Order: sequence, then C-alpha cells, then structure tokens
Amino acid sequence: MQLSPPRKKTLVNLTPLIDVVFILLIFFMLASNFIQWHTIELSVGESSDIEIDHQKISIIGISPENLYSLNKQLLPLDAIISKVRERIRNNIEHPIIVQPKEGTDVQAMVNVLNLLKDFAGNSISVAKPAEKEAD
Repeated sequence: MQLSPPRKKTLVNLTPLIDVVFILLIFFMLASNFIQWHTIELSVGESSDIEIDHQKISIIGISPENLYSLNKQLLPLDAIISKVRERIRNNIEHPIIVQPKEGTDVQAMVNVLNLLKDFAGNSISVAKPAEKEAD
C-alpha cells in the first residue's frame, strides 16, 4: 500500500484583506455624518404696545448681562423653566415669547431655546429685541 505524501498546508496571507478592511473602515468613517442637527421652528412677532395678560402668555426676557426675567420679574433660568412648565400643565397651548434685549449674546438666547425645546408643542416665538431702557 502506497501512501500519498502528506499535503502541504497552504497558508493564506491575510495582510491584503486586513488592508482592504481598514481602507473601507476609513472611507465609511469619513463619509458618515455623526452630527445630529436639531432645529427649532421660530416665528418673529411684530412689536406692539398692546397690553398683555401675563397669565395667558409667558415672556422670557434676556438681558446683555445674562439676567433672565419672566414677565418682567427677575428669576434664575431654572426657576423660569419650572414656572413655564407649570403654566403649560394648566394650559397645554400656553404661548411662550423669548425677548432678548439689544446687545444680548446669541448663545444666551440659544440656551433658553434649548431648554424650551421640550415644549415644542407650544407656540414659541422670538420677539424683536427690546429697546434699551433710558437710564
């Protein structure tokens, strides 16, 4: 009985395969967009000198010194958000107006709008900047 010589194992070189996998990985990492853009729909209301019922509407004022007010009452921002949340619990369609004063940083307004994004079902408007009050 004649036995055939043992077969020599052929080795597969994985280096080119690994190179291709890394190139594909880099391509898809660069082609993907990991940033999730969130938008907030805003409407800019016209300014007017009509009398406003502060029980039916919440006006959040922002000053250049990053002081916040709710219906002209100075409060910390977290207190304002909790009061607005309470008002919305009582009236689901409670309108909210964000009114920065002239010279206010855009980032301060964006911070307020970011906290209000939970109330997206409500009417959230940005009013024209309030005129600087005469000293």
